[in-house]
Amino acid sequence: MDPSDIAFVKGVIAFALVAGTCITVLRMWLRARYHSAPGAEQLLDSVREENAQLRAELEARMAELEERVDFTERRLVQERGNQRLPGSIAKTPV
Repeated sequence: MDPSDIAFVKGVIAFALVAGTCITVLRMWLRARYHSAPGAEQLLDSVREENAQLRAELEARMAELEERVDFTERRLVQERGNQRLPGSIAKTPV
């Protein structure tokens, strides 16, 4: 083997070692990042419970607001019916 072949083999071995190390580090990093921690499931459950409570509260508040709007609309319709000028005759568009 001449020196250029030995240098090529050394380069291939160095590349394989560096690439293997990089791939191993990347796999470990991805596994640590996306693997759920033991407390993460409990935290996720508490967040889901809080979300459900907030959603129920929001739905209750929306229902109350809808009732208030309906009441206000009924009151406005009643007031408009009573606001005719005295002595005026209601005319129907025909």
